[in-house]
Amino acid sequence: MQFAPGDPFATALEGSDVPPSVRAEWRERFGFDQPPGERFVRWAGALAQGQLGYAASRHRPVAEVLREALPRTLVLVSVALIVGFALGIAAALGQVRYRRRWPDRLLGAITLAGVAVPEFLVALLAMTWLGARWRIFPVAGLGSLGDAAAWPLWERAIDFLWHLALPAGVLALTVAARVARHQRAALLAVMHEDFIRTARAKGLREWDVLVRHALPNAIGPVIALLGLALPSLVGGAVLIERIFGWPGMGLTLFDALLARDYPLVLAAVLLATIIAVVARALTDAVAEVVAPRRASAQ
Repeated sequence: MQFAPGDPFATALEGSDVPPSVRAEWRERFGFDQPPGERFVRWAGALAQGQLGYAASRHRPVAEVLREALPRTLVLVSVALIVGFALGIAAALGQVRYRRRWPDRLLGAITLAGVAVPEFLVALLAMTWLGARWRIFPVAGLGSLGDAAAWPLWERAIDFLWHLALPAGVLALTVAARVARHQRAALLAVMHEDFIRTARAKGLREWDVLVRHALPNAIGPVIALLGLALPSLVGGAVLIERIFGWPGMGLTLFDALLARDYPLVLAAVLLATIIAVVARALTDAVAEVVAPRRASAQ
């Protein structure tokens, strides 16, 4: 961004009716008359004092912009993770239960397509068919316009979930495809263990063997995958939020990139990185807790 010509005020101040003195005053006020290296040092010093700077493209402090956008992205990503992991584990259980039969092959082809097809293409197809053509879901925004603010709380909650369905659903499908492929491999790895033979010898149904014995001992790698899925979801949310007009961190970062709003871009990337690192640390800790249980169970 620093090597590209222009700055956050280029569009607004480069008009012929803006005096050069005004351009110089605005760039000096926000420090854009200084070299990029010096600006970064100043930004790092302000960050050490808990100050994220001023978002010139939003005419607001960066902290206020992120405070408003972050909860929306957390809701989007959380719903996508929960739904995606539930669908992925269910698909993996179905594949192992009907291994080498047509349900296994069908689900395997679907999950492979889910991994291979880009998220933005799935989003555009969902918007075109489920939104614009069939009108099942709205295609943009957080809620309905008009007098929606006067609706009862439960109606506004349903309306919010209705608008959340498409963006969260697209992200959830991507998560489910990856989880299903990892969970299937982990389940197959434990299906020949002695405790599985013992469970079958007791006369348990195959579904009970899978859910009560195989799944708890094969969930560790998938829990570790959660720490890797969150950063990819945060990155994927940039395009998904842009496509569906979801005003979260992704759309904020996208608009900030176009506006060359350096403080807002730096703060958004820093915050996303912190979330990813914390999530990875937590999932690693949970995996370490699960691993001894798996070993003792076997």
